[in-house]
Amino acid sequence: MPTRSLPHCLAVLLLSACASASAQQTPQAKAPGSRLATAEIQTLLREHNRARSAVGVAPLQWSAPVAKTAQRWADHLASSSCRMQHSRGSGYGENLFIGTAGHYGVKDAALAWEQEKRLYRGGVLKVGKTQGIGHYTQMVWRDTRRLGCARSQCSNRVIVVCNYEPAGNYLGKAPY
Repeated sequence: MPTRSLPHCLAVLLLSACASASAQQTPQAKAPGSRLATAEIQTLLREHNRARSAVGVAPLQWSAPVAKTAQRWADHLASSSCRMQHSRGSGYGENLFIGTAGHYGVKDAALAWEQEKRLYRGGVLKVGKTQGIGHYTQMVWRDTRRLGCARSQCSNRVIVVCNYEPAGNYLGKAPY
């Protein structure tokens, strides 16, 4: 067996280390419909479905077409100086979240929406009685089956948009 020189061995080790490091630093897989990583989508589904399970409602499924609409709106909000407003005419239910980039993410959005549960007193939604509960009630709306979410960034803020199909939060109806 031929003897290898020290420089040759170091070069091989360096190349091996670089190849190993680049394999470990590959970007997270992106799911169809939005720029969210697969892990972020799994987090959103897990948090939504945990809240839904707590009230006996069927789990949501991810929808790439619904996520695509959410991504368009998140990008629109980011390009509008992060001015938070709901979209119109999509036909989807919608939850919005904004927070400091690097400090807040998709899980924080879902947890913030779910925290509204403490204000919900049960029963049907009534005119003038939905303030502070609408994000939560949309998360757990019994008839909603599909979820699509997206993230965008504006300055130092992150925007999370989740769309729900079919939409919920109908006055005169209970979420579950």
